[in-house]
Amino acid sequence: MAYAVKPSVLQKKFPQAASALPFIERFPALARLLGLDHPWQLPPGKLVALLFPSNIKLAQGSKSYPLIYTGKRSEQWPGLPVWDQFAYETEYYAFDPARPVIRFHIGRPLDVRMQTLEHEQPDEIKKLYPLLVDSVRTSMAANIGKLIVALKPYGAHELDFKHPRIHAYLLPGGTKLTFSDFTGTGVGSVYMQIDLQPAEPLTSLLNSRIPAFPGAEGYGANTPGGRGGKVYIVTTLQDYLSHKRDGRAEGKLGEHEEGQPAPALPGYPELPAEKVIHGSLREAVEAHGPRIILFAVSGTIELKDQLLINDPYVTIAGNTAPGEGVQIRNWGIEIHTHDVVLRYLRVRVGDIKGPGKNPRVLGDQSHAVDISGANIVIDHCEFAYANDQIVNIYALKPEERAAVTFQWNYVYGGLNRSTHEKGPHSMSYFFSGWGYVSFHHNLTAHSMRRNPRAWGLWLDYRNNTLYDYIDAGYGEEPGDYIKLNYIANLQKRGNQKYAFIANNPCGQFYADGNILPPSFFPVLRVPAETIMKMPFDASPVGTQSAPDAYNDILQWGGAALPLRDSLTRFITQSTRNGTGEVPDRPGDWPLGGYPVYKPAKALLDSDHDGMPDAWEIHYGLNPRDPADAAKDKDGDGYTNLEEYINGTNPNQYINYKKPVNNRDLRNPVK
Repeated sequence: MAYAVKPSVLQKKFPQAASALPFIERFPALARLLGLDHPWQLPPGKLVALLFPSNIKLAQGSKSYPLIYTGKRSEQWPGLPVWDQFAYETEYYAFDPARPVIRFHIGRPLDVRMQTLEHEQPDEIKKLYPLLVDSVRTSMAANIGKLIVALKPYGAHELDFKHPRIHAYLLPGGTKLTFSDFTGTGVGSVYMQIDLQPAEPLTSLLNSRIPAFPGAEGYGANTPGGRGGKVYIVTTLQDYLSHKRDGRAEGKLGEHEEGQPAPALPGYPELPAEKVIHGSLREAVEAHGPRIILFAVSGTIELKDQLLINDPYVTIAGNTAPGEGVQIRNWGIEIHTHDVVLRYLRVRVGDIKGPGKNPRVLGDQSHAVDISGANIVIDHCEFAYANDQIVNIYALKPEERAAVTFQWNYVYGGLNRSTHEKGPHSMSYFFSGWGYVSFHHNLTAHSMRRNPRAWGLWLDYRNNTLYDYIDAGYGEEPGDYIKLNYIANLQKRGNQKYAFIANNPCGQFYADGNILPPSFFPVLRVPAETIMKMPFDASPVGTQSAPDAYNDILQWGGAALPLRDSLTRFITQSTRNGTGEVPDRPGDWPLGGYPVYKPAKALLDSDHDGMPDAWEIHYGLNPRDPADAAKDKDGDGYTNLEEYINGTNPNQYINYKKPVNNRDLRNPVK
């Protein structure tokens, strides 16, 4: 057998377990891990090469900074052996160097159809991924028990972790094994997960990378974004169709509520692709290669179609715009890649689709931002006026697994009576799939439901404010093995009497420090046995009390730079004063829902490197040398251009790897 373990390695390390070694070797990846000294200290690429066959491949990231490896069984490869079973899919999350995780999925691959939707599958799928009999669960649990007994002389034991479906064990060498039996979720078939990870975060690798910018925290915070890449400066508010825009035939039947007839939807024509407009936001967003996108124009960008970010390593800095900044309307942004930073953008979709004043019609669903990928940070942005969920995280495919930070954003105005084919449909968030999300210091206001709707993910939800809503958060039955930390959040003027509802025994929940209206019930309505004594270990986020976070969110959150516009001020004032209503359409709010910005001129930038001449002269840079944008004058890891974007001093070295220094001085939170 090519994929095997050298018995001599384990015999030397575990002589008292000699009789059990053939059994341990039937889980080769685990046996190889146990045979290594300090395996978690190894670079991810090297550990992958030592543990796995070549079928486990890099799905996101680069060789120098790998994020996620995955491998799924196929007709040519049965999958990784796990004793008498095979892992239908295997993942290795490496985006957080101090908290790597290897995960084996037994009984179902991470195909959303097989996980959540369809009992009936084509014959070729049934043959490749047969449903497992129930006795496999008992056998797998017994094998883990046998492993722990065999390695007990070397410190193996079950950890004090109480959950009806999840058991955790300490193995030799500081590895934690977590066995989760999620049978009954989704399509109801046998489904189990085995996680291998360091028992504690790796101290030597904590804060081993600088954050995306000072103040970035959470799962996506290590991304370099577009650091050192090509500089694009947006000089026009115009947009164009880079690809044809699909049409729709007249009379197509739309979605409908149960018991209601399906509506016949109006048609609209296909539109052809148009010539590139140089200096446009779309040209920069849809470019290839590492890039930093800045603005030399202020006003409203009326998109003609979704903005698609398909190529990684990009930073978009809306705070660099002159005047009041920019607002984007008519369409939203879709992220289908890794390593993306969005800052200080306003995306307010609405019921116009363009070109011109061409309106949306029934069945024209819209989102403000869709996020699919790892190492993504959305910071100090605003998203509004979608007629389906405003914000979505779709982490379904290997190239879309999530490691996302969503921080200091305003999400508001879920349109209630716009063009959704089901009728009234004011919705905020839908988080679905597999991976990790840090959601902190955000304001959600004037949006009725899905606050959030979530399944499958590890969701660290803390220091958020929810105002003026009907339903708060809830789990999704098919993927009800969500892990949720719900910490120090504040809710104000809502109907649902709980903060989060889920009904299956496979979830894992923790809540502490939250403030709900006095008439509300306890924070969680979930099975009592799924409520944990401690939160799961998440990528660090500086956490405040709920009242302090509420005040700081209203003071510093949203697209506060270059200036807050009148709609942002309306949102903060209505939240603070307890006023305002959920809009049916953007026109229900002041100024028709869209402020008009005064013309503003960008500061002089002679070498077009993104840094104004006056700023370069002030800090001793050369305003006629575009090459100095990508240099790092003070050696702190941020380029000179990033120092300008971040509002920091390019001549002052600061060790931003130290958590105490990881803060945005323009955002002086308590």
